[in-house]
Order: sequence, then C-alpha cells, then structure tokens
Amino acid sequence: MATQFPETIGVSHLPEPLPVPHIDPIALEINQSIDKLIFLLNQRRVHLLATLKEKRESIIANLVTPEQMKQQLDETRALMEGRMTHNMLHSVQERIVEEMEAKMKELHHNAPPPRELRFLCDTQDLEESIACLGEITQHEISPIPPPMLEIPDYATFQKPIVAVGKFGSGQGELKYPAGISIETESGHIYVADGGNERIQIFSQTGDYLNEFRDQHLESPWGILIHEDNIYVTDIGHHAIFLFKLPDLTMIKRVGKRGSGSKQFNNPGQPAISLNHHLYVPDCNNNRLQILTTNLVFKDTLEHKTMSEPEDVKFTKNEIFVLSRSDNPCIHVYTLSGEKSRSLVTGGGIGMKFQGAYFFCLDRHNNIVISDCSANQIKVFSPEGDLLHRIGQEGHKAGMLFSPRGIAIHNTKLIFVSNNRNFRLQIFSS
Repeated sequence: MATQFPETIGVSHLPEPLPVPHIDPIALEINQSIDKLIFLLNQRRVHLLATLKEKRESIIANLVTPEQMKQQLDETRALMEGRMTHNMLHSVQERIVEEMEAKMKELHHNAPPPRELRFLCDTQDLEESIACLGEITQHEISPIPPPMLEIPDYATFQKPIVAVGKFGSGQGELKYPAGISIETESGHIYVADGGNERIQIFSQTGDYLNEFRDQHLESPWGILIHEDNIYVTDIGHHAIFLFKLPDLTMIKRVGKRGSGSKQFNNPGQPAISLNHHLYVPDCNNNRLQILTTNLVFKDTLEHKTMSEPEDVKFTKNEIFVLSRSDNPCIHVYTLSGEKSRSLVTGGGIGMKFQGAYFFCLDRHNNIVISDCSANQIKVFSPEGDLLHRIGQEGHKAGMLFSPRGIAIHNTKLIFVSNNRNFRLQIFSS
C-alpha cells in the first residue's frame, strides 16, 4: 500500500532548527596554541626519523657487525627517550598552563572580561628545547630569528612621506624652526617655532594639532620632552624654561645672559642623562651646565677641547657632544668628563661642518647629523665612518635648505628644514 503524504505541511510539522554552535574564543586560542606546539614537535620527529634512517644506512655501508649496529641503535634510542622525557618542553608546557590559569582567574575577578585573550609562550624556551633534541643526531635546525630592532633603513630615505609647512605665522606655518622633540606615547612632534615665539605640535602624518604661546618665550631653540616635562631653551632670553604636559603650564624659568653660575650664552639642545640629570649646552661659554629635572643647578662640565657645544646625547658609558665649528665636530667624553676621542668630519676633503646644530643617535649608536652647510642629513657609524647622505640643496619635497632639528622615532627619521623651506619633513624606511 502506498504511503499517504499530506498535501500541505503546517507550521506545526516543521522540524526544530538546529542549535547554532557556540565557539568559545578562549578554547579556540588554547587549541591554536597547543596545535602549534604539536605541529613543531611532529616536524621535529620527522627530522629525527629521517636522520636515524641515514645513520642506519651509514652503519650498514661501513660494514659494521650486527652487534655493533644494535648497540649503537639502542644507545641512540635510549638517549632520545631520555631527552624526550627530561627536555625543556616540560617547563614550557607548565608555563602555558600557568598562564592559562592566571588569565582564567583574571577573567573571573574582573568584569567585563577583556575583548582579547592571549596566552604567551616563550619561543626562546621552545627553540632551546627543540635544539636540545637536535643534539641526538647533530642535526641543526634553523633558529627562530629574534625580533628586528626598529632601526631606520637610511638608504631608502629618498622621498619623504610627509613634507608640510610654509613660511608664515598661521596654523601649521613656520618661521625659523629649530629643535624638535617627540612625545613617546602619542608620537606627537613638538617644534620650536622660533620666529613665531611659539611651540607647534604636529601628528606623525604631518597634521597640525595645536600651538602653545607664552609671554616669556622670545626665541625658542632647543626642546626636550621627558615624562610630563617639556624643557625649552630660549636664545633670546639665554634661559631655559620648564613646562608641564598636557596644558604646557610654565613651572619655572632659570638663567640670564652671562658667563657666571646660573647664566647662559646661547643655550642649545638639552638632554637627560641616564642618572636623570639635565645637561644644557652653553654654547658661547664652551661648557655643559648640569641641572636637576626641576632646574636646580648642580655642576658644570668643561674641557679644553669643548668648543661651542650645541647638542648633547648619552650612551650607557659616554657623552657625545656636537661642536658647531670644530672638524671633527663630535667629541666624546666619559661620564666623569674626561676626553675620550673625537670623530665625524664633513665627509670629504675640504668639507667641514660649518653650522651643525642638532644630531641624534639611533639604537645602534649611529650618529645622525643635520649638516646645515651641506644641506644634507649625514649618518655616521659609532666609529665616525660616513654611512649615508640624505637629501640635497633645494626647495622641493625631500630637498633641504639649512636643516635644523632632527629626531628618530621608531623607523622614522624626522627633521625640520629651516631658512627658505620652513617645513617639517618625515622620512620612513
């Protein structure tokens, strides 16, 4: 007998919809971490098996006795089992579990839970653990490369990614700009706009953000941001000012023209030492003045070879001082003030630095100088060898005319081109 079907199916006859599977992001990330670990171990196991096969064939080829071959294989197998049992992967697994448990407790005690949960596995431990297995057969594996330090590739600095500004006093316009400093967290660029008696603030894309004027500023020259302090040297007042972020409230002014204690004669670009002292180049007095971060005078650093210092930078053990008129123009001193060496010349026969005012050091301690006389940026090794030249004289984007302030932020080289260009230029590798 044929089966009878209803001509129509009512709503009550429709099947219940299948439940939508819920994917737990925490479980997903845990599984991904474990899958990655398993993949690495399986990959290593394949290498070990292939190497054991080669070793077995080599033993046969060398006509060893069966007893010798069995002994060597037993020793290799025992060593492999021991390494697999006691290698560093055990500690890696324990660390992953501990991190998972800590994150779960954090989620339990804090509401709302974080949008993203990450379990970190120390890749260095994992690399050493797998390399430990490799000692069984002397099979080398490719090491996991360390993260690249963010050092600019100066050879690629041909065209700027940002070239903004023109002569004037409006927003984003510049008149005789000098020093610059970068706020670490935001990356905002603070420019000492000397001819306009103000500080201008730009974004990393060159957008004008804000400006700051103060009745006490006359010709701001050097500028330094350290934590929530902004230090500005003024060559009109021969003084240094301390302002506070974010509203740039003036806290203190120190100095006047002269050569005595607490006096300046054309102060240059300041810098903070590793022991948190403020060093201010006192150019026409041929010395560095040392202050606390609250602008209390502590000492002076003088040396017979120190002539017209304009800028100063620090490494772990040395002080690099830029001289405006000397050639070589970089003098290096110990932290106690003893002369160590001189380096960096104009980069060619008959070429001298006749007006270098600003420089910076990258993370490899390469010396990057804005050469005002040659209208170029020059990069030297820590030993003083010329590595790169950037730019040429001109007024188009990428060209320079009397460059002044310079700084490095991650892989970007940032500098201000002064005189008839009046603009901010940013290069990136």
